[in-house]
Amino acid sequence: MRKLFALLLALAVLATACTRSDSAETTADPDGDSTTTTSTPGATTTTSPPAAAVDLKLMLLYHQHQPLYPKDADGVVTRPWVRVHATKDYWDMAAFLRDYDIRATFNLTPVLMLQLEELANGVKDRYWVLTEIPADELSDDEKQFLFDRFFDASPKQIGRFPRYQELRQQKDGASGIDSFTTDDFRDLQLLFNLSWTDPSFLAQEPLAGLVAKERDYTEDDKATVMAEHLSIIQQVIPLHREMWDAGQIEVITTPLAHPILPLIADTNLASVGDPTALLPTNQFRQIADARAHIAEGLAEAERLLGRRPVGMWPGEGAVAEAVMPFFAKEGVEWVATGEDVLAASLGIGNFERDGNGTVLEAEALYQPYLADNPSDPDVGMFFRDLAISDQLGFQYSGMTPDQAAADFISRMEAIQDRLEEQGASGTHVVSVILDGENAWESYDDDGIPFFEALYGAIENADFFETVLPGEVLDGDSLPVLEEVWPGAWFSPNYATWIGEPEEATAWDYLFRMRRDFGAAERSGEVPEDDLEAARRIMYFAEGSDWFWWYGADQDSGNDDYFDTAFRELLGQVYDLIGEDRPSYVSVPIIPETPILAERSPEDVVTVEISAGAADPSWLAAGFYPGRVDDLVDGLYYAFDTENMYLRVDGPSRTTVGTQEIYLGAPSGTKRAVTLDDQVLGFGATQLIRFEASGACLYDPLPVPGNPQLPECRELESTVDGNSYIVAVPVRTFGALEEGDRVFLKSYFGTLFPAEGPAVAQAPNLSDFEALRTVADPSGDDHGPGTYSYPTDQVFIPNSYDLRNFEVGVSGDNLVFNVEINTIINNPWGSPNGLAIQTFDIYVDKDPGSGTGAQDLIDGRNASLSSEQGWEFGITIEGWQPAIYVAQPDGSTEETQPTFDVVVLGDRGKVIVRVPREIFGDGDPAEWGYAVAVMSQEGFPSPGVRRVRDVAPAAEQWRVGGGDSAAGDTRIIDALWETEGEAEALLGQGVMPLVVPAQ
Repeated sequence: MRKLFALLLALAVLATACTRSDSAETTADPDGDSTTTTSTPGATTTTSPPAAAVDLKLMLLYHQHQPLYPKDADGVVTRPWVRVHATKDYWDMAAFLRDYDIRATFNLTPVLMLQLEELANGVKDRYWVLTEIPADELSDDEKQFLFDRFFDASPKQIGRFPRYQELRQQKDGASGIDSFTTDDFRDLQLLFNLSWTDPSFLAQEPLAGLVAKERDYTEDDKATVMAEHLSIIQQVIPLHREMWDAGQIEVITTPLAHPILPLIADTNLASVGDPTALLPTNQFRQIADARAHIAEGLAEAERLLGRRPVGMWPGEGAVAEAVMPFFAKEGVEWVATGEDVLAASLGIGNFERDGNGTVLEAEALYQPYLADNPSDPDVGMFFRDLAISDQLGFQYSGMTPDQAAADFISRMEAIQDRLEEQGASGTHVVSVILDGENAWESYDDDGIPFFEALYGAIENADFFETVLPGEVLDGDSLPVLEEVWPGAWFSPNYATWIGEPEEATAWDYLFRMRRDFGAAERSGEVPEDDLEAARRIMYFAEGSDWFWWYGADQDSGNDDYFDTAFRELLGQVYDLIGEDRPSYVSVPIIPETPILAERSPEDVVTVEISAGAADPSWLAAGFYPGRVDDLVDGLYYAFDTENMYLRVDGPSRTTVGTQEIYLGAPSGTKRAVTLDDQVLGFGATQLIRFEASGACLYDPLPVPGNPQLPECRELESTVDGNSYIVAVPVRTFGALEEGDRVFLKSYFGTLFPAEGPAVAQAPNLSDFEALRTVADPSGDDHGPGTYSYPTDQVFIPNSYDLRNFEVGVSGDNLVFNVEINTIINNPWGSPNGLAIQTFDIYVDKDPGSGTGAQDLIDGRNASLSSEQGWEFGITIEGWQPAIYVAQPDGSTEETQPTFDVVVLGDRGKVIVRVPREIFGDGDPAEWGYAVAVMSQEGFPSPGVRRVRDVAPAAEQWRVGGGDSAAGDTRIIDALWETEGEAEALLGQGVMPLVVPAQ
């Protein structure tokens, strides 16, 4: 029913939407072949053409963007990615079109073009500088950097050069830089840069000879490559300008610093699409800044391109009703964003697709709209087809070029067929929008064979043609969206950039800097040139790229680089307005990596404080030993249901002045420096100070710059020789849940541990009430009975063997505990600690009724039995956890609300806490639950939601013993108490569901 309702609603919106001839009267032609529109006074008279067959258009839009990479003290750019994407992607993505009768749109962001301009004028990046150093003059530090970072290329890039592949294998088997000779380093210097060069340049001189040479390169060879890189960079912007002038491409741009524009206007907009988002303490609301980003972005684009773009891709496709007039006021005629924004704006939730991925509400999606701006010109809007765009960006690299091109054409045919089924006629536009820089490393030969096949197939297709956006906006009466939903290119919210604690802190940092800049501006005391320079840097601090990497939802593998860059921009603003940098600018938002304890407590431990260091309970406590040069000999911690117990074996009171312990709990006002401004490396929420009369707890801590501590709260404590022991009531930290972490550093003259904070993970101390516990048989982790693990050594035995499942409630959360029969390792550093496993939990709120969805999440190749159906499917993995919501007709919608995933790796346990409100009414004790374990996959097969394939025989990255392409399940273990029965059900493609006992 929902499918029909959604379709009818979408069509009703289209039928009743306002157009630019709002005051016109419409009369039907007597023959029914056309419609004539006559205007009332002041309106324009138009006559729409007779109904015609679907005129299908394809709008290709490639988004080219890089964040602002900071320079070091010598003016050298600290990362190479603007340069190497220019030499490998930016030039050829446009140039390749010249051989085809195909038109496309390119978005060049101002922040990218400004960096290209600098490089073209002689600025270099660190990798460039290190390449130019003669190999026999490299220092050990420089060699180490080359050894560590000059393999930053995809396996396909490395594999094109036999010598590069040889060096990669040599590195993998080496113990360090001493295994590389001078000739090895020289070849590595050249091959890194050669691998980041477009194959069209590699096929011609002067680079073709270097490719053929393969090895034993000279210093002159390196100079040849870098001179070619400079030449390519200098051609990028002129090529786009030339092709735009010729009419084959349209060039658009983005607001200046690529911000999430609606959040710059008002961070409270985040709660519309994600009501559970953790918002910053201070509402960021800078409408003037949002408007300035648009105006200055257009001005920079016009300066560099020679023409002013009329279209924009907002940063991350982020739009909202509140910001649409800002575009109109600057003459922007159209913007583009994601289909989720349109679906929410139309009130249909999401666009549904059939089994082949064809959108059912095709007439609603495949056309431009107008954003209704009552006091300004309306702005056209194009909406990205998520499925087809992602095929190019993520899936087609796993197919042959001809297969991929055929799949693309078949999808276009299916769209036309669906439009005709709906009785559609006239022009309809399929918007395919994707990064034009990041996908091609995964394609053979940098994607050239793929584009040859794709563009050739598009040219030969006779039922659609490519189009530039302005060509379908001119003269058309388009449906008007009464309100634009706040969302981005892949989600109906801004959850990737706001909603988690780190992100909230970053927004608060930005607020403080913006507030201080405003005060300096109003003072009239800052020289105008300095003020304008500070304003420009402030805008770049408002860019989206910093917030992308904060929190657990995205991970670069080096997030602290972006944290440092963000805070450096904040600091530069203070430098220019003539103020000292506040201490917070020096404080990392991303905590230092915690130091692992030498010993962790197995369970709750109660310590007798009065017994001092002699209490044997300390032998079961967590323990961090001191080193020879540390003042502290050791730090101990333990929990029971009442207290957290701490013991620091340190110097005597006569050796150092004050003895302190800083603690950082999951919630509370956080201070990132000691009282005398030493950087802690985490956000402290409480301070314990040992004083003459005993131990005092200070909570909350004052903000930096305020020396006034709150009133002392005395704690039970003792000093036993040089052991300082204290009991801190657990209620001090709020509602600690199992797995929550409390960071610790003692301050006895120096901070301990010095390398990073100690961390105490809480045992089960909460009000958790278990509703259902199900044990799973051991050793049944082989799918339908035949599966074996992938052969790579990261897949340790029992990684997919379920041991126990528990569901319960704690406060406002529904809590799921999943355990496996071994530790959970994290070889690829996922944000939440899961890299090997994907767990699915399906919730059937009315078991036995058959309502909801039966098929599991895409790619699982299994379904619940006919009498069962799930309403919620939670997929838990390292990078992209999500909650799927089933509709009454059995269709499903992926959502990404904020929920907690805690991994206790050493215990093989995953804790998932989901707000109860997401599930609606009902008694969780009466619901049914299904749990599946699969192998997580970052590069899944088409149509598969990030789990690993099954092949007839196990391979390095494939499960063995079946054939998922033929329909065999990808589930390795499923929750079921009776030994052997889960395998039999999975062999039939049936997922078992645990229901309450009758």
